[in-house]
Amino acid sequence: MLDNKTGRIFYICPDFAPPSGGVKRLYTHVQILRDNGYEAYIVHFNKGFRPNWFEHSVPIIYFSDNPSFSSTDVLVIPEVFPGLMKTLKDVPKKVVIALNPHSIFQNMDTGENWKDYGVSWVMTNSSTIKRFIEWSMGIENVLLIDTAIDRRMFYYSPGLKELRVSYIKRKDSLSPVVVKILSSRKDGMPPVEYIKIENLRVEDYAAILRQSEIYLTTSSFEGFPRAIMEAMACGCICIGSDGICGKDYIIPSGDTQNFIKVESMNFIELAERMEELIKRIARKDPLVERIRKNAIITSSRFTEEAEKESVLRFWKTYFEAIQ
Repeated sequence: MLDNKTGRIFYICPDFAPPSGGVKRLYTHVQILRDNGYEAYIVHFNKGFRPNWFEHSVPIIYFSDNPSFSSTDVLVIPEVFPGLMKTLKDVPKKVVIALNPHSIFQNMDTGENWKDYGVSWVMTNSSTIKRFIEWSMGIENVLLIDTAIDRRMFYYSPGLKELRVSYIKRKDSLSPVVVKILSSRKDGMPPVEYIKIENLRVEDYAAILRQSEIYLTTSSFEGFPRAIMEAMACGCICIGSDGICGKDYIIPSGDTQNFIKVESMNFIELAERMEELIKRIARKDPLVERIRKNAIITSSRFTEEAEKESVLRFWKTYFEAIQ
């Protein structure tokens, strides 16, 4: 481990059982830190809780065991816990990790922001969230971190593709409506299989994306669009809304188009564009392959090395600044 000037780092994590990109990121950060000499831990609330949908081996401690923290320790608090930030206002060393803009003000008292809770350092994986925090709260130390897509599971295999449309049930309230609309169409629609993804281990989820031609996304409140990038890496044609932060990466038109963008909540237009896309795929329209190629290129920038370097850079910058 590094010398004790750095202190231990504790990533507080929600006791959230369904598959969640945010939870996976917290565990990934702790693993990166431990692999590079830092003493880092995950902190859950209730004894015995641990996510079971991905493999992990980092140490976990529990608030229910009443752990003690020293003055040199750093607590990392997700944006979903403003009440905890408020409770820990007098703890001098804390960092907020902000992964979803919708959660930032949702549970916060009106008229308050994180600066009122003693927060002066934030990490986020979205430039949209970074600008939002800087503008809305006046916090200066908001640093960007990268997010990796696991190439061992999320990759394009042309021979596996079938005319399937997949979507994540937890994220997409409009997708079932669109499926019903398209299933009612009788004239000239190729046979399509619709797959509702829910509560799968990450390996099984990735296998569905590798087999699907289309990934449907209607979530209106996303941070870094991880699910979209994973679908792009698997060669899916992604269609739907950008979820606010997706606009940092999504190109809806032109020679570098990588996504078919539809107005948020407009399920009528989405169903019409979906039918058009399905027919284009069935007749092997060259536009489909151009979008697919661009999408794979877009997703390829999110590497494990880039994520590791950005996480280590954040903590190096933080500890140098507070000494």
